[in-house]
Order: sequence, then C-alpha cells, then structure tokens
Amino acid sequence: MDYEQFLELIKGRRTLRAIKPDPIPDEMVGKLLEAARWAPTGFNMQPVELLVVKDPELRISIKTIVDDYKNSDFFALEATREAWQGSPWTMETHGRWDCPLAPVNILVMGDVRRRTGLPMAARYSKQKGDSIFESSLSNAFMYMWLAAHALGLAAQPVSAVKYPKVQGLVKDLLNLPDYIYVYDLFLVGYSAMEEGPSAKLMRHLEEMVHYERAADAEFISGEDLRTEIRKLRAGNVARHVEADKIDQ
Repeated sequence: MDYEQFLELIKGRRTLRAIKPDPIPDEMVGKLLEAARWAPTGFNMQPVELLVVKDPELRISIKTIVDDYKNSDFFALEATREAWQGSPWTMETHGRWDCPLAPVNILVMGDVRRRTGLPMAARYSKQKGDSIFESSLSNAFMYMWLAAHALGLAAQPVSAVKYPKVQGLVKDLLNLPDYIYVYDLFLVGYSAMEEGPSAKLMRHLEEMVHYERAADAEFISGEDLRTEIRKLRAGNVARHVEADKIDQ
C-alpha cells in the first residue's frame, strides 16, 4: 500500500451505526483480532485483551445495559449543557440511542497488572501510567477499526462501556475479573446503509498545523471556537457536511 491508498483508507472510515444482524465469517473476525494484536503498546507491555461475544443472549444483555444508560443518564447530563452551545441533545430531538444488535461484539480490554512492567517513573505516576495504558488500548482499537473498514465492514464504538455503571454491569455479566478494565466495545458487521457515508466535517490542515513555536495568536479565538463547536455538534450526529456549508 502506498501513501495515497493509505490516505483514502483513513478518509473513508466512518462510524456506521446501521449494522445488519447477519453473521460475518469467523475468518473476518480473526483478521480484526490479528490487526489489534500488532498495535503499538507502551514499552511493549501488551496489556490488550480482546473478548469476542457472538452469543445472542449475551449480546442482547449488553445492548440492554448500554441502552438503559444512553437513554437515561446520557440525556440527563446533556440537559446541563451550556446555553451558548445551542439546545442540548434530547430524546425528542435525537430519538432513542439504541445500541445496534451487531452480530459480533468485541470488547477491547486491558489487564492493569501489566502496568507493573512500566518504567518506575511511569508506574508510580498515576497520570503518566494511565496515559500509557489508555493509549495502548486505543491503538489496538483503531487498528481493528481500520481493518474493519479495509474488509468492507461497518463498525461502531460504544464508549459508554467505560462509565462505572455500564462497566460494572458488563463485567458482572461476562464474569470478568477485577484487574480487567473494559476500554471500549466494538460492534461490527455488514453495513445496513444503502448508500455510502456522507462527507465528514473536518477542519482544514492549515488551521491545525503550527511550526517551531505557537503563541496565543496562532490559535482560534474564543468566539470563533464557540462557533466551530456549534457547527461540529450540529454535524456530529445529524449529518456530516463540509464546515463551510453549515450556517453559523
């Protein structure tokens, strides 16, 4: 693969929430897991653990736990959003956020005991140790996501599993030990979308890149940032369009 092919791959990746319940071949699942295995981890401690869930009853139970959180706690917190960002997301404006019943659930997890292998300066710094640990797990997650896109599969992260209520219930359901941390839930299957994903709202490169030094004047102003946040929130769930086409 050359650079242009790689760029097209990452530009085409999307969160696809419409996933068919049809099973996918075990060979495809194996390729996703193999991609995750090769992700870089801090000091090569390899804390990543992957749990594949295909059992229908377990998948329904996980979905129920996530749906309960998303349609209660999530919207309750959204109601506290600052007024300048516009109206908070509500069930009336965005509908129920039901987790798709994808044919394969893959939990990306970490074994916290492997943190003992970090350099002592990181091991005894909670902030540094947490950063290395989480980055290792996020690398595995993204490798798997790119692999899914390369295989023509639809995938969605369900980061709600990180929250204490959801994590506790999921860990109990799946008999996970205390030293296992559930980082994210990866839902994968065939896309149920008839058309490909629409354009994605992205900042321009020249707005993001700085050279040598970068003082306050190099960055977006506070008011312009608020405008951009409103645009990003408008396109985040409802639609993906170019920033220039969204009304301020």
